[in-house]
Amino acid sequence: CPPSSAVKEPVPEPQKFNTLMFENMMAHRGLGLSANQIGIPFKVFSMYVTDTEGIVCYNPSIKEESDELVTMKEGCLSYPELYLKVRRPKEVWIEYQNADGDIVDAHFDGLAARIFHHEMDHMRGNVFVDKVSKLFLKSARRKQKSLLRKAKKNGTRTP
Repeated sequence: CPPSSAVKEPVPEPQKFNTLMFENMMAHRGLGLSANQIGIPFKVFSMYVTDTEGIVCYNPSIKEESDELVTMKEGCLSYPELYLKVRRPKEVWIEYQNADGDIVDAHFDGLAARIFHHEMDHMRGNVFVDKVSKLFLKSARRKQKSLLRKAKKNGTRTP
């Protein structure tokens, strides 16, 4: 993903934009989605913070990260059926604006911290494949090809 070209730029009609981001995230069965993944040049992403609650973060930033790192398997809508074990901070202290323009300070841990961090990487033009060795990536790519062939054969949709 290219880095988001807009920094602190207001989004026109943010409530409609919230809907657009969530609809795209849900349509692709994602846990998070960065605007630059779908060709929208704003510094914004949507994400789930719980199984049922989602937020849209405008002009997000990470203020602090925990020293403790956790390795988990991750996927990315930009790489259908590719799953990699990635180390990320267990906790993040963050700031973002909501659709009303209010500044929100928050603390996320576990999966929510991982999703926020993953989406922030998209804002910076980084992707999760950059976080693993070439050997692990090559192995995961073989599995990805197999999963994509299986999905095509079964007629199931991949993001």
